[in-house]
Amino acid sequence: MTVSEPTADLVVVDARVGDERVDVVVRDGVIAALAPRAAEGVPARRRIEAAGGLLLPPFVEAHSHPDKAMSRSMIPELGLPSVLHTRPEKMQRQRDLKAAFTRANVAERATRFFELAVGNGIGVVAGQADVDTVTGLTSFQGLMDAKERCAGLLDVRVTAFPQEGIVQDPGAADLVAAALEAGADRVGGWPNNERTYDDQLTHLDTVFALAERFGVGIDVNVDYFTDPTERMLVPLAERTVAHGMQGMVNANHVGALETYSDDDAARAIEAVAEAGIAVTVCPTNLGGSQPYRGVSRAVELLAAGVPVAVGTGNLQDNWEPFGNLDPMDMARLAWHAVPLAGLAGLAGEGIDTALALVGAHAAAAAGIPAPEVVRGGPADFVVLAATSPADALRNEPGPRWTVRRGRVVGEHRASLSWAER
Repeated sequence: MTVSEPTADLVVVDARVGDERVDVVVRDGVIAALAPRAAEGVPARRRIEAAGGLLLPPFVEAHSHPDKAMSRSMIPELGLPSVLHTRPEKMQRQRDLKAAFTRANVAERATRFFELAVGNGIGVVAGQADVDTVTGLTSFQGLMDAKERCAGLLDVRVTAFPQEGIVQDPGAADLVAAALEAGADRVGGWPNNERTYDDQLTHLDTVFALAERFGVGIDVNVDYFTDPTERMLVPLAERTVAHGMQGMVNANHVGALETYSDDDAARAIEAVAEAGIAVTVCPTNLGGSQPYRGVSRAVELLAAGVPVAVGTGNLQDNWEPFGNLDPMDMARLAWHAVPLAGLAGLAGEGIDTALALVGAHAAAAAGIPAPEVVRGGPADFVVLAATSPADALRNEPGPRWTVRRGRVVGEHRASLSWAER
């Protein structure tokens, strides 16, 4: 019996793309065919039987801290207090933790973070690295090392993030500039962490000056807590327009917006929409923090046309003991927390929008074009066992494949029943 030589690198048989059941044929990292029965008679090096499962663009993690991820085990190792209740106490413990970080330690943990992301179908991670006078460039350098190490698995967008402030942390701006010079993709900020309103505005102005100097986008944490005195969102929008950076700015958390009067909130949301700012919320902010951080007014933002994404934020670190980097878990949690079912006029009870929060909207927040699965395009996609968006969010056990440039780089083989274990 003669075995035909492979003519394709990969075929995916009977996948669901939109409303259509198709086969995918991949050659040289490109989708060569995307049509019903396109794989019939095509020998390939690798074959995936999708059995009607969804084939989607790779997911996007819109807001994370890979430099801190999986550092929680260091708390007892360093003899730091295990139970804290106030924000200043937790901020100090974070300083003590990152002061002990090494470049190799950050790279090792961030690599594990990226590998976990790939296994869950994530193709792009937007990650912040602390850059301040506590950690210097150590966290940034370790994260860049992990980015290079995992370049064949996923794309990483690194933000140089002055966690400790800019005005109140003299030297931080120069360190952020050094990180941008060394290849950081975006400049970060947290203006509310400054001591006075004027200092907060100076912080924002410094962020925009750095963005213009290096020709990069902006990824800031702003109005972090449900505190009505936090009012940096509108100044952020005003500066975005003034500097011509529409579509280049992402605002994370934005919890204070929940506490504004309806009129003030409406004006702020209109300013954000006009400035083309994306907003990333973290559903895990609903617990474990004093003061409460909230999930912003995501429904009103979406209704105004603002691309709203969800992000993991922290994972197994000083701030968050849990997290598994599964976009389906995050999207489902967001469906409840936002809540998407309450957005009038949404088709499918908001389920498709929940997927967009970790898909097209998350891409906008990461500052990249939305990934697509098209003939002639790069063979980057994820195949799920689920046959519908609702089933995907139910996240029942089943296989999942992550494909990058036509190569399977991540794979789940979860059992479908306890009897099979």
